[in-house]
Amino acid sequence: MKKRFAFVALQSIAILAIAALIAFSPALGARQPVKADTTLTVPTPTVSVLGTGKITVKPTIARISFGVFTHKDTASAAQTENDATMSKITAALKAAGIKEEDIQTTGYSLQPSYVWDKDTEKNVLNGYDMNHNMTAVVRAIQDAGKTVSLIADNGANTVSGISFDVDDATLEQTKLAALNLAMAGARKRADVVAKAAGKTILSVQTVVVNENTYTPYPMYKAADTAVGSGSAPAPVEAGTLDVEISVNVTYVF
Repeated sequence: MKKRFAFVALQSIAILAIAALIAFSPALGARQPVKADTTLTVPTPTVSVLGTGKITVKPTIARISFGVFTHKDTASAAQTENDATMSKITAALKAAGIKEEDIQTTGYSLQPSYVWDKDTEKNVLNGYDMNHNMTAVVRAIQDAGKTVSLIADNGANTVSGISFDVDDATLEQTKLAALNLAMAGARKRADVVAKAAGKTILSVQTVVVNENTYTPYPMYKAADTAVGSGSAPAPVEAGTLDVEISVNVTYVF
C-alpha cells in the first residue's frame, strides 16, 4: 500500500513539473503577442520634368528618284531600248562622281499593254510597257539640281522626287548636341521646382530619351521643274532639317 502511494505521489509530482515547464517556456507555452511595427516609411521626394533640345542644320545629301518608261510593240524591243537608256544614265552619273554604291534600282517591270476595242468589245494587245526606276544619292548637295538635269538629259522621262537628309556622322554629332541642350533644359526646370520647395537637387533617378528628326520637303525655285536636253541645272533648294531630342528626367531632392 505504501509503495502504491509513493508511486502515485511521484506521478503527481511529474505531472506538476511538466505543467510548470509548459507554462513558463516560450517554446512550449502559448505564443507571445508580436508587437506591430509602427515605423513610417517616408517616400523619397522626386520631381519629373521635360527638357527639349532642337538644332537646325542644312542637309548634306540629296536622294533623287527617277525612271525610264518605254513602250514598244514587242517585249524584247521595250526591254532593249529601256536598258540602253538606263545604262547611259548610270554611266553619266558615275562620270559625274556618283559612286556605284549610291545608285540603286528601286523598281523594274515589263508587262503587256492592252486597249479596248469598240468593235470587238474586247481588250486587245497594244504592245509592251517597260518601267525601270532608280535612286541616286548625291553627296555633294550643291550639285543636286545639276544632277537632276544630267539624268533628264541622258534619257530619263520621269523624276518622281527629291528628298534631303544628313550623313550619318553629322546626324550623330547633331543629336548629341541636341541631347545636351535637352538635359540642360530639364535641369533648369528641376532646379526651379526644388528651390520653390526649399530643396536642392541631389541626383538623377531616371531618364527617358525621345528622338524626332524632321526631313524637309524639297523646295523649288520654280513651279515647273521639267528639264530638257542640254538644260540648265534644275532650280532645287535643299531647305533645312530640324533635329530634336526630348528627355523625361526624374530628379531626387
